[in-house]
Order: sequence, then structure tokens, then C-alpha cells
Amino acid sequence: MKIGLIITAGGIGKRFGYELPKQFVLLKGKPLLLHTMGNLLKTRSFNNIIITYPKGWEKTFFEIIEKSPFPKNIEFVEGGKERFLSVWNALQHPLIKSTDIVLIHDAVRPFVTSALIERLLTQILNFDGVIPAIKVKDTLKELDEAGLVLQTLNRNKIVAVQTPQAFKTRILLDAYHKAIHNGVVFTDDAGVAEYFGFKIKIIEGDEINIKITTPLDLAFAEFLLEKLL
Repeated sequence: MKIGLIITAGGIGKRFGYELPKQFVLLKGKPLLLHTMGNLLKTRSFNNIIITYPKGWEKTFFEIIEKSPFPKNIEFVEGGKERFLSVWNALQHPLIKSTDIVLIHDAVRPFVTSALIERLLTQILNFDGVIPAIKVKDTLKELDEAGLVLQTLNRNKIVAVQTPQAFKTRILLDAYHKAIHNGVVFTDDAGVAEYFGFKIKIIEGDEINIKITTPLDLAFAEFLLEKLL
């Protein structure tokens, strides 16, 4: 079974508030992207690896990559205007098309673990896709456009989804082809497959598997890194 990996590092990260895209921001002196890559690549040997990069930031991106001691079986693809299009670009690469299973992971989730990846790969044999998620702790309310509460949601039926997400490659390619043809866009890869009727299994994620979206997230990541060392 050939396993492919797509690392999405093609975003600009406007919400982060830094001049640099957040995947290039330093976490304990090392670009966030390299922390993520390091943890992914020590979990297992992936047959083929594609990393997307942000258009306009090629020089910075490849300067970081050239300084990293990673395998040479990594290929690079220019990202799109949205994450959805970045993943689509990566899925078109022949190295990904040749795989049986593909995992897709956000470059700004640096604390991915081997245990989580193995849980995904164990379950993917039985489903079209498998994604990690954690239970929601806060009360959730649905609002209207004016900010008024429409209803309080049952948090026992709602989870917060993480990456990496695992799929049978041919199924995700099929779903993306249909989405592109129909002009619909999604915020995560499982959403594409769900929309076209494929069965997605949710497994337990890791609370430590945080996504760096704000400067506060980065400060928390620094704290976590100190505790993990």
C-alpha cells in the first residue's frame, strides 16, 4: 500500500497579523513549517510527499527548505488562492495519483503525533476517509446575521475537526474533480468527500494537535514545546 502525504503550506495567514505567512514564523528559533515537517516525517516513511507553497513567497519558502535535513523524495507545488485550490493542485501531481492512501495535513499544526497517524491508517482500510476530531467543551449557539441567537446547539453531537485527514486517493480525487466541475468550495477535505456522498469516519484526535492561527496560539505552542522537550 503506497501512502502519500500533502502538507498544505500555501496560505498567507491574514488573520495571524504578521508580515510573514504564519508557516514561516519562528517557533523557538525554527520556522513553524519545519517543526511540522519534522514531526510528520519521523512518524513513518511516506512513499510520496508534496508540499504546497504560497505564491509570491517562493524565495523565502525554498530558502527554508534548503536548510532543512529532509528526504529528497519531496516535491513542491504552488498553492492556490484558497486552501481548497492548493490541495487540488497537489492532488494533480503524478506522485500523489500513484498512491493508494493520501494524508493531508496543515503546515501550521506542528504537534502531530505518530499515534494519531497510525490510528488514521488503521481505520482508512474500512472507510472512504478518516478524520480526527475532539469534543467541544464550550456551549455553542447559532446566530443570525444581526448577532441574535437562533438556537443553542447540542455540543454532544458536534466536534472540532483536525488534520491530518486520510482518504483513499482515488475517492478524494473523484470528489475534488466533481467539486471543481460544479464550482463549489470547501474549508476542509472531508467536506468535499461528504458533499458527494462518501463515508467519512471520525476518530479521536489529540488536544495537543493545535492549529496556529493567532499570536496567542503561537505563545501557547512555545509553552507546549518547552514542556515536551
